[in-house]
Parts: sequence; C-alpha cells; structure tokens
Amino acid sequence: MDIRGPRLRKQSERALAFTSSMAFDGRISRHVIAVNIAHTIALMEGGEVSREAGSKSLKFLLSASSEIPTGAKAEDFHQMLEQQAVDALGLETAGYLNYGKSRNDQVATAIRMELRLKLIELLGAVLDLQGAMLQLAGKDGALIIPGYTHLQRAQPVTLAHHFFAHFDAFQRDAERALQLYARVNLSPMGAAAMAGTAVKIDRKSVAESLGFEGIVRNAMDAVSARDTAVEALSCAAMTMLDASRLAEELILWSTSEFGLIELDDAYAASSSIMPQKKNAVAAEMVRAKSGSVIGDLMAACAILKALPYSYNLDLQEVTPQVWRALDDTIESVSVLTGMISSASIQPDSPGKKTPDDSSTAVALANYLVKEHGISFRQAHAIVGYLVKLSVESGKPLQEVAPPKMAAASAKFGRRITIDPGTAKEILDPRRFLESIVTEGGSNPRFVPEGLKARQKELSLAKSAVSEMSSSLKSSERKLNATASGMAREVKSRVEH
Repeated sequence: MDIRGPRLRKQSERALAFTSSMAFDGRISRHVIAVNIAHTIALMEGGEVSREAGSKSLKFLLSASSEIPTGAKAEDFHQMLEQQAVDALGLETAGYLNYGKSRNDQVATAIRMELRLKLIELLGAVLDLQGAMLQLAGKDGALIIPGYTHLQRAQPVTLAHHFFAHFDAFQRDAERALQLYARVNLSPMGAAAMAGTAVKIDRKSVAESLGFEGIVRNAMDAVSARDTAVEALSCAAMTMLDASRLAEELILWSTSEFGLIELDDAYAASSSIMPQKKNAVAAEMVRAKSGSVIGDLMAACAILKALPYSYNLDLQEVTPQVWRALDDTIESVSVLTGMISSASIQPDSPGKKTPDDSSTAVALANYLVKEHGISFRQAHAIVGYLVKLSVESGKPLQEVAPPKMAAASAKFGRRITIDPGTAKEILDPRRFLESIVTEGGSNPRFVPEGLKARQKELSLAKSAVSEMSSSLKSSERKLNATASGMAREVKSRVEH
C-alpha cells in the first residue's frame, strides 16, 4: 500500500523532484531512524501499541539503513523509511509508526539532532584554532611587530598581543555556539503536526531518550520555528567574519612588502606562468567563503521572513543553507589552524622593524605632558610638527626631536628642550611597550598572565564540548540498547 493514501492522485515526477528533500536528507536520515525508535518505544510504554507490533517495528528500525539509494524517488527520507517498513512488515504492524507523530515534529527533531553534532564540530574546530594561536603566542609572543590602524603603522605591539586579540574574538564565537547549543538541545517530538496529539506519549521521556535536555513547550512553535537554524547561520557568519579577517592578515603578512610571516608550502600555490610566485590561496578561499556563508544567512532570513504559522514546505529550503554554511565554516577554520600551526614568523624581516618610523610618537607626547606640565593637545601638536619635519627631512623622529624641539614647542606656547639620549629612550619600541600600565595592553610582561588565562578558558571550553559529545553518544547507546532489549523480550515471550 502507498502510505500517502487515496486522498490525492499520484504526484507528477517533475513536481515530486521539485518538492523532494531526498537530495539533502542524508544529513538527517540516521536521526530520523532514531526518532522512530524513540517514538515506537514511547507508544509501547504508553500502551498505545501492542508489544508484538512494536517489537517487530523496532527490529526493522534497528536494522534499517540510513543510506539513501541513488535515484530514490520519494518526498523525503521520512516517507521512504515508513514505506519500506510497511512493505516489509505489513500495514497492520508498521502502520503504527506514524501514530501520534507527524513529519513536522519528526523533521524538526532530526534537524536539531544533526545541528547539535555540527555545533560540536564547529566548536572543536574553533578551539583547535585558538590552541594553535596560543602555541604561536607562547613561542614567539615577545617579538615586537607593527600594529596597524587604517592599514597604516600605528604603534608597536607584541606578537602575542596581536594573536590574543584574534583568540578573544574566536572565544566569543565559541561562547555563542555554546549558548546556541542549549537552545537547540530541546525536543519538538510530541508536537505532532502543530497541535499536539491525543495519543499517550511522554514527551519528556522521548526527549531524554534522544539526548535532549528538555522539550520545546509549545507544539506550534516546535514544528514551525527555525530560529535556531538562523542563529546557527549567524554563528557561522560571525565566525567566518573573524576567520576572514585573520586570513586577510595572513595574506598581507606573507607578502614581501610586509614579510612578517612565512606560510607553509602546503597552504600555498604557485603561478601557472610566473615560476617565482607563492600565493596564499588557502587563506584567499577562507576569505571568499565568508561571503558564501553570509549569503546562506541572508537566504534563510529571506525564506522565513513572511511565513504564516505553522508548518510550510518553505522551511525545507532553509536546511541546506545551514549544512552548507556550517561545512564551509568548519573547513575554513580547520584550514586556518593548519596555516597557523605550520607558519614561521620572520623576526628579521624589513616589515617588522620599527625604530625608524614614528609609531612611538605618542610616547613623546605623553612625556611632554608628564614632565613639562603642558596639556596633551599642546603636546600632540608639538610632536605632530616634529613628525612633519621628520618626514620632510627623511630622518628618524628620534634624530629630529632633540635639535628641533625648542622651536617646535615655542610655536605652541612653551619652549622645551630634550637631549638625544632621552629622545632615543622615550621613542624606543620596547621601552614604549614596557611603559604600558593598563590591563589588556601590549606590555610584554602581560604575556605570561594573558597566556595562562586564555589556556584556562580553552581548557574549560574543551571540557564542555567533550561532555556534550559524550552525553549524546551515551544517549544513543542507551536508546539502541533499550530498543534491542524490548525487541528480544517480546520475541522470547512469543516463543514461550
């Protein structure tokens, strides 16, 4: 018997192909089987299905394949699985599979089950990248490099300070994913089509058997809400924004103009015509895929923006955006981890040298405020004038400042002098960094403490992710063991 029933004539092959989700149901097929197992157990425990019929259904489901045959024609995997069960067991036995449930709550549950796994995978990738950055900071963190604003040299910073900034951005990405996991980890099962069901099913028991922490409390919301999908896309997009910024810096830093870092050949490619080229192609793809992920987020929002409650097939079109975006994000972050782990810092590169530029000029302005009692704006004007003279003469600021300070300061209300030794000391990059006192600044003495704090954060996050993963695996084992036991129990009873 065709489980779709006699209400409608057979759907055209073109319409079936157009509306079918079989092309991407492979993502959730094993979860659909698990949902059917949990639901069947609930029917048996609620006395809604005979132990014999339930046992046969469980036996079928435990051996059912989650593989979707090439060219399979069905509306979705849910329909295909139930049709296979009816064909194998007969309508009187397998006809109870969908008793008290709908494809609406079933697909919403299966999506959340897969989304949990993808969030764990995403978190693992982000945490690995953070670990690689801390390893680099621990090894070469004391190196002084130029810091940039507007892509112009601004102030010297330590390498650790720079990568701590990236670490903290990805830490917020990880926190967002962890917070989302809690919202995803609620079961829609028992909502049925949208109004709940008169069939006696313990929703909380079903949720627990599938590894959920609770249930989505409103049945209509349970089947029609896809805010967790949009939030997952948002998390992916935010992570990719941070990944793209890091990728852009790796591209810039690896150029001869910057020369701050050497990327491993494994993440580069040569030119088809220019034999000297080493192009940072892996980083370029990360940068490009960030645009794709943002596009997936926008597509999902556009699909959902005007849907009436509750379920509409439009929701089906959101799901592929989620899987594609999460795949791209996980792969991009993983590639960045490889790039950071295998990169080498160039300590003697021309791009890293800072003594001859004016990036410590603010230290001279601060000195004038503290030692000579002028306002910062006056000091700013004096030093700005000296920098102008430095640029015009082609000489370093530390050489221009001593002979020109008196005349420059007189222009702004106070005649001040400075000797060459003092100017050199004030403008020295390391002295500049060591003078920083504010928490979160780039003083080299802050590096060990900053490294320790972030290693602790990373360890705690890894423990949380490991616990989440272990909990899901434990629930899966327990569900299968319960189903197997119930199937054997009834078989034994029949034999006796």
